[in-house]
Amino acid sequence: MTSGNAAERGYGPLPEHLHAFQEALLLQCFSGEALDVSRLAHRDNAGLVITAKRGNLRPGEALSQVYRVGRHLQRTGFEQPMLLDAARYSGANRVNAQAPFDGTWISRQRELGLPVLTDSGYIGEGDEAGLRSILSRAAELKDAIALLPLHLSWLRSATARETLVSRVEEAGVPVAVVLEYASDPLSLKNVVPSLLRLLTCSVPVMLLRCDVSALGALCTGALAAAVGTSTSLRHLYPITDGGGGGAQEAQIAAIVRECLSYISVDKIALAAQADPDDMLWQCACESCRTRPLSMLAIHPWPDQARLAFCHSLETLLDLRDHLLPPGSTAASRIESWRALCQNAQFRHLDVESTTDKWDPPAFLGRWLDALEPATLQERVR
Repeated sequence: MTSGNAAERGYGPLPEHLHAFQEALLLQCFSGEALDVSRLAHRDNAGLVITAKRGNLRPGEALSQVYRVGRHLQRTGFEQPMLLDAARYSGANRVNAQAPFDGTWISRQRELGLPVLTDSGYIGEGDEAGLRSILSRAAELKDAIALLPLHLSWLRSATARETLVSRVEEAGVPVAVVLEYASDPLSLKNVVPSLLRLLTCSVPVMLLRCDVSALGALCTGALAAAVGTSTSLRHLYPITDGGGGGAQEAQIAAIVRECLSYISVDKIALAAQADPDDMLWQCACESCRTRPLSMLAIHPWPDQARLAFCHSLETLLDLRDHLLPPGSTAASRIESWRALCQNAQFRHLDVESTTDKWDPPAFLGRWLDALEPATLQERVR
């Protein structure tokens, strides 16, 4: 693990139980996927977040399932950093922020020698009492990371953001943030600048249930960041009038490296057919084995899903190593991420001229706006 970026942050020496997480890109998966995903995470600067799948398990069953998977991985030689996520904040039956922590959940994580990730409930809009409750109870545990599953309003206004940062700094406990929104929360105005403010506060901050922006979070001060293995793990779905709070069906998608985006494999195939010589479709990852990325579309399900899944996670882990090389500075990492976002916008537009369907995703522009060269020095401080 590299340590230069940590030295430039404001929270001082890391607690011993968090050293392994420093600048790691974590792969967040449901417990049923963990054995397969662990094979991809078995490399430097990677790790796992194993998440209980809410909705079809009672709390005790969810705890037992996640615990058993974590214990099995340890017994079979998995030594990368790992967190267990009870996900009590998700689904139609989510609990609220003031719900008590489960003592068994806490003790089971300690049995495995893991940092305690609190089994927090959901922090709704304006629920400052719930925020304080989670933070104070996490601080009492001494070895915990306070999980903060947030309504997005906490990052959409300056007043709410500063309240959040103030309460986090007062508690002095490491936090892991989950953002609720129906699609990519970092595509919205004000969210990226507010996230940057939180990432540079005086305590270590992790970002969980994220997508490609996990890389941006690592480059701008996150202790660690987790990218979800599926759409339902790349953010927290809000509860709708009809219930829910879970993911909708999505097409199989794969990361197009230079576009920094998940694109459906069918859309990739059509674009590659229109311009087969574009280097955008070339990939040397272990899953693709130098075959064009467009070949993903010819595989039947479930092979297509498995190959797209493996390609995407390998690509993100490689990008993490490209963006955060040993010895790099905070300023150089921010500039590298900014350059990748800018190039990704151009590459989307290049493809659009051929297929007329590749609009750059909004999150790229939000990161670029937040990291304008004129404000770069201020962001680093």
